[in-house]
This record gives sequence, C-alpha cells and structure tokens, in this order.
Amino acid sequence: MPVTVGGKIVERLLVVGYGVTGRAVAQFCVRRGVSFSLTDAGRLAPADEAWLGEHARAVETGGHTLGLLGDVDAVIATPGAPAELGLLAEARRRGVPVWSELDLASTVSGERRLIAVTGTNGKSTTVSLIGALLARAGVSNVVAGNIGLPFLDVADAALWDVAVLEVSSFQLEQSALFHPCVGALLNLTPNHLERHGSMAAYTAAKLRLFARQDAADAAVLPADLAGRVDHGKGRLLVFDGPMPPLPQGSAEVGEVRRLNLAAAVTVCREIAPGFDATWCSVGELRDALYLPHRQEEVGSVGGVRLVNDSKATSPAATVAALRSTREPTVLLLGGRSKRGGYDELARFLAASPPRAIVVYGEARDEIAAHLAAERVGHVVVVVGGFEAAVAAGLAAARPGDVLLLSPACSSFDQFKNYEERGDAFRRLAQASPGFRPPAVADT
Repeated sequence: MPVTVGGKIVERLLVVGYGVTGRAVAQFCVRRGVSFSLTDAGRLAPADEAWLGEHARAVETGGHTLGLLGDVDAVIATPGAPAELGLLAEARRRGVPVWSELDLASTVSGERRLIAVTGTNGKSTTVSLIGALLARAGVSNVVAGNIGLPFLDVADAALWDVAVLEVSSFQLEQSALFHPCVGALLNLTPNHLERHGSMAAYTAAKLRLFARQDAADAAVLPADLAGRVDHGKGRLLVFDGPMPPLPQGSAEVGEVRRLNLAAAVTVCREIAPGFDATWCSVGELRDALYLPHRQEEVGSVGGVRLVNDSKATSPAATVAALRSTREPTVLLLGGRSKRGGYDELARFLAASPPRAIVVYGEARDEIAAHLAAERVGHVVVVVGGFEAAVAAGLAAARPGDVLLLSPACSSFDQFKNYEERGDAFRRLAQASPGFRPPAVADT
C-alpha cells in the first residue's frame, strides 16, 4: 500500500545504506507494503542478506551504482550516506526526491507535535530530560531518533502525542521536509569535520533544523548563538538568559547538566502551558540526567575514581567533562580523529593541566602534536590498543584522582560505537585488582 510523502504518492523506494536507520526504513516498507530496493557500500551479514532477499526488490552491495535508480519514486538517504554521493546527486538531477528517514517518519506521524533537539553536545541527556519532564506533566511522549530508537520505528504508533527527537547533523543534512514545532540547538563547536569538511558546512547542516519552521513554531537557543545564527521564522526562545525556574537541587548538578535542564524546561514550557519544573527534584530525574557512557561513575581502583564518558566524541564534549571534574585527573584521549577542535582542547589543557594525559588510537599522533604545540606536559602516548591505554592511565593515577575516559574522538578505529568502547572501559575497570563498585549511583 503506497504512502504519501510531501504530496507525492510513493510506491517504490530506494534505500541508501543498511545500518540502524536503513533497517528501520526497510522494515517500515514491509509493514506498509511499499516496494523497496537497497544499496549499501559495504558487505552485509548473511542474516541481513537472507532477510533482504526475501523482502527487497533488489539489493546492491559493495558500492553504489546507478542501476537501481531507474524505477523509483524517491530515495531515502540514511545518515551514513554523504550528501555529495554521486547516486544522490544523480537522483536529484533526474528529479527524484531525496529524503531522510526523518522526512518519511514525520510525514507518517500525522499532525502530532514533534520536538527536535540538536547541537554538538548534550543532545541525548536533553531529550531524555524532556521526555521525563513531559511524562511527569501528563503528556504522553516517545523519545527517539539519534539516541538509539529510529523515529520511523514508532512514527505511526498510537502510543504518543509528542515525539521528542535527538537529531544529528548527518540526519539534518539530508532532510528536505522535516518540520518540528519546537527545535532546540543546544551549542555549536567543531565536530564531524571529517564528514562535513568545514565548520561552515557543519553549521549549515545543524541550522536545517529551523529551515521549515514558521511563526507558529519555536526555536530554542542559548544566548551566545541567538544573535549569531539564522534560526529561521520560528519564535526565538533563549534558554539560558536568564535560565527558567529549574527542578529542586539543580544547583548541585554542575554547569553542563544545568544547561541541559534549562533547555529541557524551556521546551516543556512551550509544549505544556503552565508547566512548572520546580514541583520535582533532580533526584526524580536521575535516570534521564545520568545516562550510560555520559560521565558515568564506574567505580574505583586503588582509590582512583573511574568515570566513563565514552559519549564525549568531540573535543568540546571533553572540555565539558573536565569542567565538571573537581579532582586531579588522568585523561584518556583517542580513537578516530574528528579533524577539528583539538587546538582548542590543547589550549584548555594547557591552562588547566591534568595529572596526566594518555593518548591512544588512530588519532594519537595528531592529538599529541596539538598538545606539544601548546606545551602541555605529562603526556603518555600508547601505541597499543585500548586495554594498554587504560592500564597506562591507572599507572599514572594516584589515590584521590579521577581516571576519565573522555576521548574527544569517535570510536570507529577499534570499536563498533561509543557504547562498545564504554562497555570495554567498564569491563577493564571491573577486572582490575582492588576494584570497588560505586557506593552510590552517579551524582
């Protein structure tokens, strides 16, 4: 059965990429009876090949050709497909619409309200907080998107009135129809330059969040961005100038989480008139405020506190983690380079030197060069793998210190994702002689 997207009846789709999002699109097509083909640059697992062989019109792996483009109504570009991909350029040249999963999902979700949150850092925590706060206010909602649950998996479900979506620059870059009634841009620092090529292109991708908003919609930004970026036609709401009334105990959570709370409360006040965050406490929001792999307390080894901030895949996120850490710190940096922001990180470390810095992974030489240029001392370069880096960090730490995994890099040199990297850190900690679990959950 066809679906109508952007006023166009869609009976045949071409899906570009078969990661988490591509799989969600394929499964949606099967549920809705939409014919689809798929092209992926890599090789698929046997189970995926078997499933696609049963359900797809055609499947292409090992690269993208134009062979599947001839008889489709639209193309769905998943986040892993770069905008300059030749297949997508040719589709546009032929007049074939190129849409994102967000475009498709938001269309089939009907007239229900959509909240979208983007930014370099803090997206997952903020959408989790919005979801928790709205639920306490009696607003049925679903938290989805880049946080791990593709929006398309729940877009046509009847279980929510408001969708709270974490959206990335990769998703927004390909979006042509996506229109949230509330869009929030939390912050903007260099990130994903290996994909976007420049800060200007990265910024332009993020600002697509506001591109289709009108005067009935709201654009939520921090004060330092409100006057510097084009937030479109939506009503401007500044979440930190001054901050709205926050839940009880917010003064104790640190600056970064307090800003996340301020953004979340500002959004909730727009969605639920009369919303008052002061009737709850940060203790009631603990699960949303302290997500796994985000400054997560792991335990201690020999009096050294271990913190898993594997989600910090950009230099700015690492700076935020360091600002939230009061004890002397041994910092683990490394992974696959983001091609930007390491000079700013090095300057921060020069001004606030930690006990030691362990650099590892593909980006170790690049990061070490930036640290040397700023004359940052106590740097240990590890040539081996992640286990060797953790061991070097524990060796450099003293009782009362924090060993902080806040890598400022993606995980893809050694791990499938940042979750796998954080899990590895936790396992290595727990296997260390003298390990003690945290006495209390992360505070």
